[in-house]
Amino acid sequence: MKKSIIIITIFLMTSALAYSHNFVMSLYVPLAGSRPSFYENGILSEYLTDQAESAFEVAVIFQPSIYFKIDKFHYIVLGVDFGWYRDTFKFHDNSQDFTHEFDSIITGLSLEWKPSIFQIGIGGGVKVPLSGKYWTGKNYTALGYKDLSSRFNNLIIPYIKLYTGINFALVSLTFYANFDLPTSQIKDNLASLGGGYRYPIQLTSVDLGVQIGLHLPIIEFGKNNDHDFRNSINK
Repeated sequence: MKKSIIIITIFLMTSALAYSHNFVMSLYVPLAGSRPSFYENGILSEYLTDQAESAFEVAVIFQPSIYFKIDKFHYIVLGVDFGWYRDTFKFHDNSQDFTHEFDSIITGLSLEWKPSIFQIGIGGGVKVPLSGKYWTGKNYTALGYKDLSSRFNNLIIPYIKLYTGINFALVSLTFYANFDLPTSQIKDNLASLGGGYRYPIQLTSVDLGVQIGLHLPIIEFGKNNDHDFRNSINK
């Protein structure tokens, strides 16, 4: 069974490289506004969600990807995302602001369609918080991984993202929506740590923003096409 899986994996990788147009390394910097929601026992908490406040989020994501050439103006792109992401979940209760902030490692996959200079994509993966901060107003407590583990039942945050924009070969600008699924939950009986831990809630959010990308072609496979719009920048 293991040999079969290895053979199939090698076959798929070899096929991808053989028929792809090129291998590209990209750097993305997403900038977004985040609007959280809160669940109790799997049910949306209308009270806390009504108290939610928007917050700023930022990330740095590296993406090695393979471009599959359909014709000289159309590509299908398969990419692997890896990087750093800052999540913020902010709300107020009893006239006091509380924020749960996570600094996470993000890893995932994305699939794009690139017609001409445009791009449309979908992706997904997980964020794993390694550190963070708990804010009460303008004061905060720094938290390490062990601190977060003692306060939350699950630190893995699955996400789904949708995006669209323009890509000028080496630079891109896209608009995106990111959806964090409600799997991270505050543990019971932690009210002594502060008002932000009063409720054993699950955290989720919708992030809307822009994503700036830089793209560096590394290796080109197959025959060169002099009319390829991506090669025209070298003429």
